[in-house]
Amino acid sequence: MLAVHFLGKGKISVDEVEKPVPSGKNVIIRVKASGICGTDRHPLLEEGQKMIPGHEIAGEIVEVDSPSRARIGDRVAINCHITCRACEHCLRGDLYFCDQLEVPGYDWNGGFAEYLLIPEDNCMFLPEDISYELGALMVDVLGTAYRGVKLAHLLPGDQVAIWGAGPIGFEAAAVATFLDARVAVLDMNPYRLEMARKYHQPELVLDPTDPDAEKKIMEWTKGRGVAVGFECVGSEKAAHQALWVIKKRGKLAIIGVSHSLTVDPWKMIEKELSIYASRNFNTYEFNEMIALLRKGLWADNVVTHRYPLVEAETAFDKFLSAECGKIVFSE
Repeated sequence: MLAVHFLGKGKISVDEVEKPVPSGKNVIIRVKASGICGTDRHPLLEEGQKMIPGHEIAGEIVEVDSPSRARIGDRVAINCHITCRACEHCLRGDLYFCDQLEVPGYDWNGGFAEYLLIPEDNCMFLPEDISYELGALMVDVLGTAYRGVKLAHLLPGDQVAIWGAGPIGFEAAAVATFLDARVAVLDMNPYRLEMARKYHQPELVLDPTDPDAEKKIMEWTKGRGVAVGFECVGSEKAAHQALWVIKKRGKLAIIGVSHSLTVDPWKMIEKELSIYASRNFNTYEFNEMIALLRKGLWADNVVTHRYPLVEAETAFDKFLSAECGKIVFSE
């Protein structure tokens, strides 16, 4: 089968490798959709890795050994948290807290390949009316954004600002807009701001480096400030800017992978602000996302480019250019 390898320093190869075989409750998936994630940037540009990358995956079960419930032909999205399934965190659906956590694409061979070996417990069944592409989005970029926005407990009409119009920020804006919040989007990338304008039609679109950006947000909110600032780019500068324009008793939400954040306690005390973080979706929220998709959530508009696996080099060149939204390998 064909599979991608990260060689480091931005170089990749597409190689013919041995196809995996099912064993016990580990099943074989024919990969139908696999998304490039922002976290793929590090092994791609740095030292590379031996494992096949890719952790945003959906496909069809094609081979089994001794499964409990999986069947050949099942359509599935792959939860990228391989865990013990027995600790308190796993039983609550918070798989990413498990002490035995492993991740396809890092600890197991991942989804930038024609076939994937994965525990059947990681197979989340996709209804026929939900595409494989949506399935791949749900288990990471949409799932991360959905939970991050859900934890804000938004009310219709709440004004919120989203720092970052990349895939996580795009999906956060989609969810917030779908929940009838009033949305502002900030990003330095013109391509992604145009995506936000096209699909979300936010009330305010800003470059955060605009010296009047904070003033414009405060004018938009009539001096009150936003109810929630969603930091979706992993930038301390973005988080600090958000803190200045969040209203009294408002919230700063740190969504997805982030970096260091130093906060002046007086800023928090002065307005009684709250900061919370969200890492990924809880397994019990999978069906909630399906319900929103069936009601019209336009989550797949984040996908701007689709490539077959043989064009992986072109796909990663486009990914590194940042002139894109989400990029998906698909059949």
